[in-house]
Amino acid sequence: MRRLLFLPALVAATSLGGCISEARIAKAGTRVDLGIAYLNEKRPEAAVATLREAVKLDPRNWRARAALAMAYAAKGEPELADESFQKALRINPGEGEILVNYGAFLVAHARAADAVPVLEKAREDLDYRNPAMVLSNLSLAYLESGNPEQAVVHAREAVKRVPGLCPAWYHLGLAEEARGQVDAALAAYDTLTQTCPDEAIGGWLRAGCLMAHRGDSIGADIALSHVVGHAAGTPLADEARACLAQVGG
Repeated sequence: MRRLLFLPALVAATSLGGCISEARIAKAGTRVDLGIAYLNEKRPEAAVATLREAVKLDPRNWRARAALAMAYAAKGEPELADESFQKALRINPGEGEILVNYGAFLVAHARAADAVPVLEKAREDLDYRNPAMVLSNLSLAYLESGNPEQAVVHAREAVKRVPGLCPAWYHLGLAEEARGQVDAALAAYDTLTQTCPDEAIGGWLRAGCLMAHRGDSIGADIALSHVVGHAAGTPLADEARACLAQVGG
């Protein structure tokens, strides 16, 4: 499992105003709230329909367009998602909330090189509430675009700022692994599994496979058996069994 993106929570809408009546602005904001609720409930079709209403009511509401982009992405329509992100950025080009979500979207759709400048720009928004999250996603973008050295730099800065930011520990482990620094990777995965034991299945898998490769049968068996037991019936469990086979597990 390579990607572990940390997305910001979607928030209620505001508007840049213009000539639209206050009543329409208020109604659009209400539709955005409802659309975000649908999205968080994993109902992307309802989210898309509702957020399109919000955009129609208030075309200058950048949060409506950004949330619509997320809804399109969840619905499996990446071209429409990309278009909505671009429209949101035309309204508010320096807004960290849009940039972080857009960067995560680009990485998730195999466009990490495009994500790097987007996430670097997100760092310029000094009012953005979670700069460590920007650094974590930027780390993965650098890693996926073939620059593990910069990935390590940004992941380390992310966990320095927020030691409990588990995706950043995972990205740090992946980046150290890509650099061939096995001990550093294992240390990052160990911190991840200690900090987020119920959310770190990827860390258990990567640590177990590394230990299997170096011949640590006891450590590999513990980590990979955890993956098999907690991710039964998934490709992760299959990968764990394959790594166990290296040490006769």
